[in-house]
Formats: sequence, structure tokens, C-alpha cells
Amino acid sequence: MDGVGQLLNPIVQAGNDSLLSLFLNNLDEHQTFWTDPKSDLETIFSKISALLANAATRNHALKTLHFMLPHCPLEIVEEKAQHYITVCEKVCNLHKSPESITLVYAVLKQLLLHSINSAELRKLISSHLSTFILHPLGTNFEASANPHFLTVLEVAMRHYSGVCGALKTRIEQFLYSLADATDPQTVLGTATCMLLLQQIRGGGQHGTLHKKTWEEYYGKLVDTIHELLNKVFAHTPETFDEQTNLECLKLPALPPTNDPLRTAQLVVVRVNNLIVWLEHAIVGAYAVPKPIAPFKALNLVLRGLSVTCGAMSKNAITENVAFGTFLPRIQRSLLGVLDGLINTLGSHMLIFAELICDAFVKCLRATQNVRHGATGQKKSFTQLRAKVYESIAVWCERMNYGSSIENANEQILEHIVRDITPFVGEVTLKMDANSLKRLSSKAKKKLQKERNAATALNQAHSNGAVYAERKEQLIDTGNEELCREALKCLTIVLQSAGCFIKPVTHKLLQERIVPLCFSLVTTNQSTRGLYRDANTRIGLLRSFAALITNPHHRCPPPLQYAMHIFTSLRTADPSVEVRSVAGELARSAELIIHPWKETLYFPVEQASIKEALTNKERQPLAKVLLETEAPIVTEIMKAAKLSPSKQTPEQVIEVDDMADDSEGEINESLAVTEGSEESEDHGHVDEITDEPEGWVEEVSNASNHQVEKVTTNGSTGVVNNMESYNDGIIHASTPEDKLAEPSIVSIEDSDEEQQPTPNIADADGDDDDDVVEVPLDEESGTGSTTSGGKKHSLTHESNGTPNKMAKLSEAESGNDKAKNVDDIVAEMVAEFVDEP
Repeated sequence: MDGVGQLLNPIVQAGNDSLLSLFLNNLDEHQTFWTDPKSDLETIFSKISALLANAATRNHALKTLHFMLPHCPLEIVEEKAQHYITVCEKVCNLHKSPESITLVYAVLKQLLLHSINSAELRKLISSHLSTFILHPLGTNFEASANPHFLTVLEVAMRHYSGVCGALKTRIEQFLYSLADATDPQTVLGTATCMLLLQQIRGGGQHGTLHKKTWEEYYGKLVDTIHELLNKVFAHTPETFDEQTNLECLKLPALPPTNDPLRTAQLVVVRVNNLIVWLEHAIVGAYAVPKPIAPFKALNLVLRGLSVTCGAMSKNAITENVAFGTFLPRIQRSLLGVLDGLINTLGSHMLIFAELICDAFVKCLRATQNVRHGATGQKKSFTQLRAKVYESIAVWCERMNYGSSIENANEQILEHIVRDITPFVGEVTLKMDANSLKRLSSKAKKKLQKERNAATALNQAHSNGAVYAERKEQLIDTGNEELCREALKCLTIVLQSAGCFIKPVTHKLLQERIVPLCFSLVTTNQSTRGLYRDANTRIGLLRSFAALITNPHHRCPPPLQYAMHIFTSLRTADPSVEVRSVAGELARSAELIIHPWKETLYFPVEQASIKEALTNKERQPLAKVLLETEAPIVTEIMKAAKLSPSKQTPEQVIEVDDMADDSEGEINESLAVTEGSEESEDHGHVDEITDEPEGWVEEVSNASNHQVEKVTTNGSTGVVNNMESYNDGIIHASTPEDKLAEPSIVSIEDSDEEQQPTPNIADADGDDDDDVVEVPLDEESGTGSTTSGGKKHSLTHESNGTPNKMAKLSEAESGNDKAKNVDDIVAEMVAEFVDEP
């Protein structure tokens, strides 16, 4: 939109931050601002420079720069970069407010990103990188500025590894000082920079130094976490031996304190941060393949999961209880490391399948709800159990049928069923009408009294009142996340190992899942109960669909209920997402019950198909393909595009030499025909033409003019290649009055070359595999050779012009196997359309 830049100057001058942010966000949509002649960019940037000079308006100007620099033209950035860096240095030296420091590093990050595409700007940044941009490495500044400084440090280490390599020790000490950070963004940024720190120096030959530094960093991380776990489990018996002789990172010492809870908090924070570093070291991008020793990290995970809160509570000293309160958090972090190992190593983790599945079962058993009478309330260890279900889903999804989860599926499914079953407040017993005849009058009065009490209790629960016997309504508040993860885990377990689960287990799951799905239809579960969350109801429907699509062959799925449930929920559920998923699953179930088949026959006009295939270049899509084709220009193609009059024989031979030097590459100037396999036993040398001509590669669709010559047992036949109608044919740029011989490419193995053939003119005597083009003689039908022939020489093929095809039609008329074009098109159409 033209003229939009006229609004920026008064807004910048006004100094209204809220209006400026709103306008700059909208300005991002109108990129015409940078090309609008009415927007005086020089005036606007001059105004920004004036605002930067004033301390009262500096933050306003920095915020404007932060929005404008990502799309600012490179010429303006190169001109203004020196001034902006000077202002940013001044702000940092004055130790202004944390907001100013945050904006400074946001602007510096944009300047670093711009310097990637500018050599002049790169020189400027390199000169200021060690003196100013990385200056806070030796100073302490506000903790809120750490995430923003780490983003600048990350960009600098990625694109200025040489300058950062000289500061490696200072960077390492700065990152070590952030080992006890509590901000998640700071922890993640530190982990990223620690991994980049291992690759800012030279990698040596084949990246051996990179591999060595990563392996040392990986080993020290694991040993440091083991040392901290020794403190956590100091008063708890372990099944794993305590790790000794550890080579740890040189982290700063923990602050001394006499408070056991404070000590536990400091140790656990550092443990969790180092576990995040370890996870990022495993899954993060690296310059070379990482030499991961999986059992080293897996042993750490299994050690952390082996100790339970119940075991720690047996020794009820203050320090042990304090560490036990943080144990679920540590175990969730260790499960994240296990997920990283599974996603990174894939099938290489299958040798540890039994250990991993046993760890899942033990962790679920240790965190199950052991309190009696707590049904309907928030369960214990919901976050840890949800993370276990998530890790089981990652394992099954990554390993599929090789996950071996079927060996432990019954124990896992027991916990899943408990976590997905909602609380039922009261149970009403119903008696048959015939049973009342046998009761006495006193028993009938007592039964009627109980029914009246049950009716009043139900009404009290439905109205939301708690006056009925003053009992609390228990509706599973807080268990929605656990139920959602359990349903997702059940779905993926069925998808990865459904056929390996016992039929009786399938039947039991159906008896639990189907009534839960019916409860969504018959009762209003959207306002109360465990399934009041829409995502939980979606998880239940998808688990029901997994039961249908992944059955056991001896236990048929409950299709008779599926369509009723899905079609009812697609209109009755109050959530739009649930209705959409129910409609999707209803269509999938319909395809299972009534699979599609061809019931009606629609005749196809063969003439229209023939015309469309013959003139497919007229289609709009063909024009788009030609417009969007990315040209790849190489030196060989440049030489090949020379005109025939300007090309000399020396140039042709030079192109041939370049084609010979390309080892293992496909020579695009060779056309492989159907006779290449049959001519494998015959060695022929292509004939060098007297007048070498340039090549223009042109791919066209096969039509009734395209003819190939096929050599079979020494005879030549002409076949219309219409059955492969979409094969590309390479044509030469020869005049219409000249007819070049089509070639047959023969690929010979090294074993066949050991027996010399008199037809092969191997001037060089190489043992490499040869690709030889053999021109065909129209009269004799055999390949002709020339003593002066050269391997990989270029020959030309007919380009399908009328004069050339008229000459080829003489050879076609003598072939009894030639087919009419209409017959070929009819056969081609019959492949796609069933004839009546």
C-alpha cells in the first residue's frame, strides 16, 4: 500500500509506545514501505538517531529499531551500524535498566544476523565482538538480561567461531556460572551454547577433534550428574553401586548453607539443569556424527528411576525427606533424556528394550495411588505418571512393532485403565419386577424408603448441592492431564503392538472403552466428571478408533457401536474440536464397514484423452512447470549450448574429457534406450561425427512421431514407444535436412572388459566400466565402429521434425510389428479404464 510510510515519522516523533508497537506490527504486512518513494527513509532514521541521543527517549528508539531492522535494506544497515553499536555500548557501560539492556541485545542480534550477508558489516562486527558484544562475559549484570545475551552469544558462536575460539575459556566460565539458573529460557540457552562451545575450534581431519571434544563433554556431564545423585541418595539404599572415580565439569561450588531444605533445593536445581544440558547434547545439531555411548546415559536414567519416594521415606530424616520432595522432578528430567536417546538412536536402542520396558512398569507401580478412600480426588504423582505415559508413547511410536511392549502390556494397561476410569459417585441397584412379589410388606416399605433416599441424593448431585448428608462431591478434579496422557499412550500402544496383544485383553479393553464412549452420548460429561475437558474426550474417541483399526484376528472390533457413537457425537457434543474429530472417525469407520468399490461405469472419450496427452504443453499446469523450473547451469552445459558453427572439434573433445573425469556421476547427454540391456554382450564404439554439433536437451512427451530403434539378436526393428507415453526424449539441435543416428548405450562391467573384444577401441586401456554409444546402420541394422572412435563421445538423436520423421517412416513401413497410433492410445486408455 503506497503512502503507508508517511505515518511512521509522526508516530516515532510522538513517542507513544503502544501506538508504535501496533503500527509496526501492521507495517510488517505492508512491505511496500521500503520501496515507497513518498516515505522519506533518511528522515525517519535521522529522527531515530536523534531519539537515541536522548536518554529519556532512548528506549523508544531502541524498540523502533528492533521492529525495523529485520526488514530494513542492507544498505541502510551498513550505513547506520557503527552508530547503533556505539549507542548500545554506551547503554551497557552506564548500566541502565534491565529493559534497556534487553532492547540493546535485541538490536545487536539483528545486526549480527544482517552481517551474515554483508562483508563490510561482518568486518565491523568482528572488530567489536570481543571488545564490546562479548564484554559482559567477565561481569555480573541483571539475571533478566541473561536469556537475551545468550541469544546474541549463540548467533556469534555460530557465525563468528574464529573470534569466539580465542575467548573459549571466558565463555566456558561464564556458562558454568549459569549452572544454577532457575529461568527455563536461561537454562535452555546455556545448554545450546555449551554444545556450540565444543565446536568453535577447528575440527581436524574428518572432524576428529569435534568428536573428541563432544565425547569428553558427554562423559563429564554424565559423571557430574552421578556425583550429584550421590548426594541425593546419600541416605537411601540403592540397587545401583555408587559411582566413583568420576571426571566432572569444573563447576563453581554450591553456596554453603545449614538449612537441609535449602541444600536440597540447590542440589536439585543443578541436577535438573545438567540433565537439560545432557539432553540437548544428545539431540542437538552437531558438526559431525556424535559418538554416543547409549548405555552410559541409560545407566544414569535407570539409576535415577530405581529409587522411589517410598524407599526414601523409610529413613525419615529431614535431609532425606527434603530430597524426596524433589525426586519426581528429577525423574521427569531423566525420562526426557531417555526420550532423546530413543529419538536420536532409533533402532539401536532395541538391545535395551527389556530394560526400558521394565523401567516403565516399575515407575508406574511405584507411583500408583496407594491411599484408600481417595477415589475421585486428585491422584498422587500425576505429572510423573503422565511423563511415563509420554515416554512409553515415544518408545512405541519410534520402534513400532519391534518395541517389545507386548511383553509388559498387561501391567501397563492395568495402570492405564485405572487412570482413564472416572469416579462414580453412587451406584443404584435395580430389582426385577417379579422379585417384588416374594417380598413381605415390611421389606417393600424398606425398599421404597431406600429408593426415595437414593432419588433425593441423585437430585442433590445433579443440582450441584452438597446438603445431602453433607458429603463432598468427588469428580476427579486435577486428573485430566493424567487421563489424557494415558489415553494417548493406549492409542499408540494399540497402533504399534495391537496384533501382539492377547484377544482376552482386547475384549477387556473393549468392555471398558465402549461404555465410556456411550457415557459421552447418554450423559452430559462436558460439564462434570473426568471427561469434561474436550481434549480428554478426543483422546477417548481416538483410543476407541485404535481398538477398531488395530484388532486381534481372533477378537473382532466393536463396529456395531462405533457408527452410533461417532455419528451422535459429531452433532451432539458442545465442543467444535470433538465434533470435528468424531466426524473424521465416522468417515474412517464407514470406509471399514462399507469399503469403496466401482459400482458405476462412466465411459471415457478416448479422442479427448489422446488430444490432451498429445498437446499437454498447452495445459496451464505445464506452463507453470516451465516457469518455475530452476535452471542448473554447469560448465559442461555452458559448453554444450554453443552453436554448431562456433564450436570446434577441440571443444567437443574437451567436453568429452570433462565427462570422462566425472566419476560416479550421470552423464546427462546419454540417452538410455530399451535395447541397452540386450546389447550388453556386444562391445561397440560410437562414431565421431565429422561436424560436431552442439547439444540442446529438450524433453518432450512421446507422440506418434517418436520412434525408437531396438537391436535384438543383430536385427533392427522400429517400435512406436507409446506405452511409456511420459518418457522424456533428448533431441539434438541439428538442422532438419540432417538425420543423426540414434544411439544405444551399452553398460559393460569390469569382468566383461577383461576379455578383449575386437569391436572396442580402448585407447586408454582403463579397467573402469565403459558406457559406449553404438549408432545403428539403417541398412544393415548393426552397430558401426570407427577406428578413431572415443569412449563417451556425443551423438545425436532425432528430434522429431517432419522431414526427419518422413525418412524414419520408410523404416517403419517395413516392420510388421508396428502399431497404429489409435490402437496404442486405446491400449493406454484401457490400462486406466475398465472396458465393459
